[in-house]
Amino acid sequence: MSNSFKTPVVLELADFSFPAISELPDGVIVCQNVWVHPGAGGLYDKTGQPIFESFLRRGFDLQHYPHARPEPFNVEKLTASASEKVVERIVYVPYASMFHFGHMLTEFAGNLGPLLEHANGLDRIGGIGSLLLVPGRAAPFCSSLAELFRLPSHRLLSTASLIEPLRVLQATIPRPSMINRHGLACRHFTHVRQLLARLYGVNTELSALSEFDRGVKLYLSRSRLPIGARHIIEEENLEKELTGVGWRIIYPEQLTITEQLAHLSDAHMIAGCVGSAMHLLMAFGDFIGRRRMIGLGETAAHSNPNIALQAARQRMPFRHIVCLERQSSSDKNLRFLMSPKHIAAFVEALAADPCW
Repeated sequence: MSNSFKTPVVLELADFSFPAISELPDGVIVCQNVWVHPGAGGLYDKTGQPIFESFLRRGFDLQHYPHARPEPFNVEKLTASASEKVVERIVYVPYASMFHFGHMLTEFAGNLGPLLEHANGLDRIGGIGSLLLVPGRAAPFCSSLAELFRLPSHRLLSTASLIEPLRVLQATIPRPSMINRHGLACRHFTHVRQLLARLYGVNTELSALSEFDRGVKLYLSRSRLPIGARHIIEEENLEKELTGVGWRIIYPEQLTITEQLAHLSDAHMIAGCVGSAMHLLMAFGDFIGRRRMIGLGETAAHSNPNIALQAARQRMPFRHIVCLERQSSSDKNLRFLMSPKHIAAFVEALAADPCW
């Protein structure tokens, strides 16, 4: 075990060195005469150049493309191989996959949230009769998406279903309410609530739970996640130490959404490894400042800043404890930088400190 630090390093929100992130703009981007290429992760203009707002981007500078940087297409080849069919109007979203709960609360709700705001959200955003087009990676979820947005199957398709390039007269791209590691708008919390209400029917529970706070110290554990998920080596030992000083331990993946929300609403102090479980707090919106969050993670340079950004937007006091490391850059699992007993004592002392 590494002994890089004699004591854990505590980072406040500002120590993540956020650039000046403004509230993400609302509204849509409208493009005329665009191309859709089979299997593509975005749209192209009439000259074959990628429309970058239509591709999934991440990071403070928006220069990280998780599914590869888009390259231009030869417009002559596009035209020669294109379908004779021309689609009048589409709404295109860069992310619509439903396989990862954390990304559903962030990028999915961020990109598709505007469609949830009204019963006929697609018509309102793209025009009457417009189609919802999603990237090829979302193809396995088309039936679930159609059910979620109450669309007939012929109004939703993925780029994976295309055999040849398709020309579209007008494409509308909703501006996302959250961009991974870049920005978060307060309207995103409404999108999260609307998504959870549609998927799990928890809108009534949320309004009832929002005022609860029974002073519970809650730890969100990853130790019982299935093989293949990111784990913390020896996290069970940390759980034992925290239980001994009055913390409640929960395993979110073993609970229903309603049960998870109930635990979060009970808590005054919430701690855990920086990760998806903390994103569920976004369901309570931006009036939850009385709760405090402690994230266990790596150094700020190696830790995802989304939780810190979320805490700032929700007005929640936040501390990030540097107490974890990866054995190598390719290693998914994390290990403690000092003993679980030492970390538990530090977490408890931080929880008892009234000065933050």
